Amino acid sequence: MLTVAVAFAVPLVVLLASVRTSVGFWDTGDLQTVAWIAGIPYPTGFPGYVMLGWLWTHALPVASVAWRLNALSAVAVAAGAATVTAIALLYDVLPPIAVAGGWMFAFAHAMWARASYADAHPVGFAVAFIAIALAIRWTRRGEPRSHALALVLAGIALAIDNTTVLMLAAVPLVAFARRPPWRVTALAAVGAIAIVLAAYAYLPLRSAQVTAARLDPTLALGIEPGRPFWDDHDPRTMDGFTALVTGAEWLPDRTLAKIFTSDAIARSADRFEPELLSDYPQGLLVVAGFGLAFVALADPLVALMLVLAATLPALFGGSYPVEADPNRYIFMLYAVIAVGIAIAADRTARAFGGSAPAAARGVVLSVLAAVLIVDVVSANDIFAVRGNTDAADFGARVVSATHDRAVIVAAWDLATPLAYRAYVEHAMGNRILVCALPTDHLVEYAGWMRDRQVAIVLEKRPDLPGFTSRLLSGGSPQIYEIRRL
Repeated sequence: MLTVAVAFAVPLVVLLASVRTSVGFWDTGDLQTVAWIAGIPYPTGFPGYVMLGWLWTHALPVASVAWRLNALSAVAVAAGAATVTAIALLYDVLPPIAVAGGWMFAFAHAMWARASYADAHPVGFAVAFIAIALAIRWTRRGEPRSHALALVLAGIALAIDNTTVLMLAAVPLVAFARRPPWRVTALAAVGAIAIVLAAYAYLPLRSAQVTAARLDPTLALGIEPGRPFWDDHDPRTMDGFTALVTGAEWLPDRTLAKIFTSDAIARSADRFEPELLSDYPQGLLVVAGFGLAFVALADPLVALMLVLAATLPALFGGSYPVEADPNRYIFMLYAVIAVGIAIAADRTARAFGGSAPAAARGVVLSVLAAVLIVDVVSANDIFAVRGNTDAADFGARVVSATHDRAVIVAAWDLATPLAYRAYVEHAMGNRILVCALPTDHLVEYAGWMRDRQVAIVLEKRPDLPGFTSRLLSGGSPQIYEIRRL
């Protein structure tokens, strides 16, 4: 337990020191807002993350709400490091090498960067990865409680982020390695299913409550329910619920149908290979392969499970054409690589230790330490953006440029920090934020203008039929007031 605790605590301290301190744009700003207000985020809904984020941000009275949500990602990546170490220990890896393996996961640049800002994916990964570790523990030690807890945590992971199904899909393979305790399995499976159903029931129930209580300020403008932040996609309806949970508008099913094709593999290699080689240089990927070979010799089904759990999400993220941040799908790939490196390093130290095992361990640990030092040195860019306030400054600029009763129309990527300012900081006054394209509400603009200013946030002057525009604030993006011709 002490070894695992060290593997968790050291990365946690370092990662927390690099966590971004302010609100962000895009997905980050959305989640930082939605978790605080118990709203409904962008697809795929992430109900478990919203619930956990709500508890986390309200129970942790330190720093800003934005920092608290960002810090949750750091906790998740540190937990991933501890889990790498725990799996290595299951294969009798020496504790210092097992810890080094965990740290090689946490301090790899791709993982470290994603530990610095709010995202549901690292949290879902951490829970799913612990479930996988418990499944391995059950395979090796036959503990029924590990088997049961693995199932329950798998349900929690799916509730947090349903894309963790790509990680968890191969876990049933270990059922063939040892006869499951059927009564315990059935009870745990029922519990896991109940957790998933209860979590996803939050979406329609909260949507109905938001609409009935008119919590979303845009409803006062006559806009139909289903706007981002409070009630994205209006999941109280079956069509809205399905669209939100599946993300069907971006056609993920087409990518899943071709996930094992040569094109998917090539696209994924193009996206991930450069960063993988940068994070694990000097043949460490080959070393990881040898480590997994040792696992395969001891537990073939576990090795197959790990390979599938690592590659399925990576193939999906790498070949999904609309995915702007495919690295959110490679947490498990990096974790399995780190496990492989730890096991191979341990076996190398044992094989060449001979009469001087301490010297052999020292050489192996020195090599791993050198890689970790490079990781820390190359993290300057992560620390450089820690105090970035561009999104917060943008929100302040919108407020200073507009009237107190203005309607602010902004596309989702630009609206996220404005929503944080409105619903978390309560610093937008009586302004109402409408997350939409400038052309989405042309019919309503004239009515809104009777007693409100209408401002458009855009990168260039809006061209709206029947309206003229006046620049309120330059910069990027620009803010315009529109008026009827």
